[in-house]
Amino acid sequence: MQQAETKKNLKSTSKNSRLQNFFLILIIIFLTAVIVIGGILFFDIGGAKPMLLRKLSALPLLGNVIKPIAENKTPQEIELELLEAKKNDIDIRVKQLDEKGKALEEREKAIETKEELLAEKEAQLNDRLDKLNTSLSSIMEQVEYLEKMESSKAMQILSNMESRSKVVQILRNMKKEKSSSILMLMDPLQAAQILEEIAKPETSDILND
Repeated sequence: MQQAETKKNLKSTSKNSRLQNFFLILIIIFLTAVIVIGGILFFDIGGAKPMLLRKLSALPLLGNVIKPIAENKTPQEIELELLEAKKNDIDIRVKQLDEKGKALEEREKAIETKEELLAEKEAQLNDRLDKLNTSLSSIMEQVEYLEKMESSKAMQILSNMESRSKVVQILRNMKKEKSSSILMLMDPLQAAQILEEIAKPETSDILND
């Protein structure tokens, strides 16, 4: 039993010893590499410094630190490059802001154009409404005047009017008894055409006047 434990302890000790030797070898290799790289960098052994710097500058983490050294740049040159990079970044942002500003100006111009068109249409509608109101006032005055006349005279006046739509509007706004008596005195064909016009929606006559 003791022999088995002794063998087991010997195996464990041998395994630990191998691991220690392995790590020791790795440490020796690492230190040797550091010494070699340091010697090349500081003393340019065999003229290998430029090639070594190029290799190191390609590494992801060491690249930013090694690259300026590899290119033999002074601290002032490095600072100038950083300032130039910041300036380029600012220029890009200013350009983006300018583009956004131009886009906003174009939108504002488009909105102003639409507002002008709407204002123009509103003015046209108001003018049209004023004309319609004036026309309706005039028609109501004519209706009141013609209703007081004899139907035969009223018929003659209406028959001589050039605007049939106005005749239709006048007859439409008259009392039915009066408008019927005037239509009965008109030429049957003319009266039929006027009746057809009267049957149409009132807005169409007003807008086409």
